[in-house]
Amino acid sequence: MAGRGWRIAVVALLAAGGLVGCAENKQADDGAGGATAGTGTEIGFGVGVDPAYSPIYLADQNGLFKQAGLQVKVKQFQEGTGGLDAILAKQGQVSANTESSMLNRAARGNLKALAVFSQSPDFIKLVARKGVDDVKDIKKYGVVAGTVNEFATNKVLAANGIDRDSVEFVKSSPAEMPALLGRGDIDGYIMWEPWPSRGVAGGGKVLLTSGDVGYVYNLVITVDGGWYEANKDEAASLVKVIGQACDQITGDAGLAGTATEKAIKVPSAEARTLLKGVQCKVRDFTADDVKRYGEISEFQRQNKIVDAKVDVDSILVRGVA
Repeated sequence: MAGRGWRIAVVALLAAGGLVGCAENKQADDGAGGATAGTGTEIGFGVGVDPAYSPIYLADQNGLFKQAGLQVKVKQFQEGTGGLDAILAKQGQVSANTESSMLNRAARGNLKALAVFSQSPDFIKLVARKGVDDVKDIKKYGVVAGTVNEFATNKVLAANGIDRDSVEFVKSSPAEMPALLGRGDIDGYIMWEPWPSRGVAGGGKVLLTSGDVGYVYNLVITVDGGWYEANKDEAASLVKVIGQACDQITGDAGLAGTATEKAIKVPSAEARTLLKGVQCKVRDFTADDVKRYGEISEFQRQNKIVDAKVDVDSILVRGVA
């Protein structure tokens, strides 16, 4: 029920994006992603629909952006990649998304990553259908093309010595995965919450978390490269606001639950449970991040998700966080 409601909302938002697209594209020729420095132009901020985005939900609902002098319009997409696609289409300036999605889309346009704001070894989980109790018994994996799900699936296979050619990959959207699992159309999928919990509610079983196969996901703040060059002060203020929201959530976990419930209708108590183990903290990129991002980018090249491996160092902007 909740998933259907989200899909309807996303369709409506995409339609709205299309309606405003013409006006924003007229501004795109300024080379600043549709906004100019110091003008107070509205900043389109794309986010996904899961509890991991709770600091952005909180900042939006409590007026933290406005208090910092920023005119931010938060737009929800079914996946974090939606915000990146909006940037590439000159219909937005900022996105919150996984590092995997950022690297994928950076191969197609001018994107810059400013900071990490969330990370966890437990938020992404592998859930298997009823009757499948071992990773090696999974013969059909549900995958979402171009997302962190593909990389995490590969980590599961590699960690268990399973050849990619020995399993089948069934492409679909995150919201469809629990139903596919329940019908037996797939044997398992590794995904961010709330989709693993939805799979468990339908009879599935969590077999492991991404941390078990050596992967700790990052959520990063990504911006239009042209917009960033013309709006560095606003970009820094926006990152600071997300940091303030994270600090509030760290001090009172209940805030993440209530903000999530208000934004995407996931009950507050459920959201708090799903976010256990998630570290909400804005920070700069580390050497370990760069190494892992390079591994992800190489995986995307080898599997023809992108045409060429991106230069990670050229995408990351240090010193903003």
